[in-house]
Formats: sequence, C-alpha cells, structure tokens
Amino acid sequence: MPEPTAELDARFSSPTASPRIRCSARRRSSSAAGFGVTITAVLMAADCPLPERGCQNAGMPRTVITFGTFDVFHVGHLRVIERAAALGDRLVVGVSADGLNLRKKGREPVFSQGERLAIVAALKPVHEVFIEESLELKRHYITEYAADVLVMGDDWAGRFDEFEDVCEVVYLPRTPAISTTALIEKISATG
Repeated sequence: MPEPTAELDARFSSPTASPRIRCSARRRSSSAAGFGVTITAVLMAADCPLPERGCQNAGMPRTVITFGTFDVFHVGHLRVIERAAALGDRLVVGVSADGLNLRKKGREPVFSQGERLAIVAALKPVHEVFIEESLELKRHYITEYAADVLVMGDDWAGRFDEFEDVCEVVYLPRTPAISTTALIEKISATG
C-alpha cells in the first residue's frame, strides 16, 4: 500500500488534469476525536469546460480566491484564510505547487503539495482548493473559479492591481511577528 502522501501527490501531478478538492463533510462522528473533513479529489481534464465568471448581482454568491504555499501551517495562515473568507460566501484557495515554491523561494516546502492541500482543505472556511502551478496564471485562476475578489497579503501590495478589471483586489496585512521562513530557521537552529 502506498504512503498516503505519495497517493495524494500522485493524484495531483497528472499532466492532463486540473486537481480540485471539495470538502464534502465537516464532521464524521459525534466523538471529539471524530471531527474531520472528508476530502474528495475531483480531477478534471484540462479541456473540460468551466463556468464563466459570475456576476456580482445582489443575491449571487460572492467568491473569494487567495493563494499561498501554506507550508508549516501557522496562525498567520489561519488568520489570512479567515479574513479572506469573511469577504465573501465561498473561499477558493490556490496552494503553490512544490515546483512553484522552489522557483519562488529557492527551497522545497517542508510538507508536500498533497499534504498542504489536505491541510488547507480541512479548514472550515475553505470551500475548494487547487494547485497553483504558476504566478503568471493568476488571471486564468481568477476566471476559472469565477472569483469576485482576489485576496493577497500586503507583502504583494500593487503586484496584482492589473486584475481589477475582472475582480476586486484586496491586500490584507500580514500577521505581525510570524512567518514560515522564520519558523523553519528557528526549528533548524534548535535541532
């Protein structure tokens, strides 16, 4: 039997499919240890038609999209997801692919993309997660998921203003005094 992370990574590395995870259950049993999320992977062929960007009419659900690596998950990650979710009715999260993280930050993530997808998908405010393969595909992801709002950390302020023609762009302040890089350095120094 393959390791669970190997199975997740294999499922989300198909060159002909776009991985999506939808949370289908929030509670599996009544015991305290039984809380969890059932994750359903839906692999869609690259040529599968997707809905057009939704209208921002009154009564229409408002979709928010955000992106991140979400490695060594910490309270700063949780806060940005909670604040992003508060801006709409549906939160979609793009989790950076391992290769994107290597190109962007010069290091591989501690947790694999399959593990990071599972962690983010398990969060109550998150409705759907997917793999973000490239920073240059932001416009594609915004339209593919019919996002009305793009939320990014203020460390990216101004970088995504070009998408204001397809959605509202919001930059949220980072949680002070916490970062994944600092956590990794602190753990490395003590070990």
